[in-house]
Amino acid sequence: MRRNAFWGLCLLLVGSVLLLDNLGYLAFLGVSAWQLIWPVALIGMGIWILVGSKLSPNWESRNIIVGLESAAEAEIQLDYGAGELRVESGAGPAELLNGTFEGGVEHHVQREGNRTKVRIGSNLGVFLPVHWGPHYSRRWHVELTEQIPIALTVKTGASDCRLDLEHLKVTALHLESGASSTVVTLPANAGYTEVHGSSGAASVSLRIPEGVAARIHTHGGLSSTSVDQHRFPRQGATYISPNYETAGNRADIRLDMGVGSISIR
Repeated sequence: MRRNAFWGLCLLLVGSVLLLDNLGYLAFLGVSAWQLIWPVALIGMGIWILVGSKLSPNWESRNIIVGLESAAEAEIQLDYGAGELRVESGAGPAELLNGTFEGGVEHHVQREGNRTKVRIGSNLGVFLPVHWGPHYSRRWHVELTEQIPIALTVKTGASDCRLDLEHLKVTALHLESGASSTVVTLPANAGYTEVHGSSGAASVSLRIPEGVAARIHTHGGLSSTSVDQHRFPRQGATYISPNYETAGNRADIRLDMGVGSISIR
């Protein structure tokens, strides 16, 4: 509904400019329609944002539970837009996932033998102006099982993302983010964890629990990188724990940043 109203406003303003041009009023003022269309469109967008900031949507809160059943491993993907995302341990004994989701959400579960695949995403659309304004922040809180290995993918837009994976058996973590702030605590006892991350304009902070070795490779044209070199001494383009090859718990981290900052401790 809000998306239709936004486009309706744009069409109304642009159509009005073209009508005035056809009637000769713009020529009388010494300007053309094409000189006004973009300024008028920007004014319309500004009006929409100001109006949207005064509207507080009644986000529907929905609880989703996915049973553990016979799963021995899982793939979980969270496709999230703008707002606050929290992921941590805490699912019940018979649960793979237990989450509370504000706003439109849809989920799909696929079971293949002892492997379960879960994908949860927003169905509110991706056109930004319908969600601009300080009251349009949604919240997702997701609790996962500690019992089985999990390959976790998190894709976010303009969000505040907190992933506390310390007590989980996350063996693969894939992060894709836009203009966001992401704080991740990696697993303490998952054995081997592979971490891949890419982002546009973002801040990424990784906390690696004591006792977990790491090999870290970062790349970013305009990003700043801060790594605790007491734990992870630099060797060429890589930061690596002295005991990385023999450690019982270790993380292989590769981050590709656009504009932003990386902090690893």
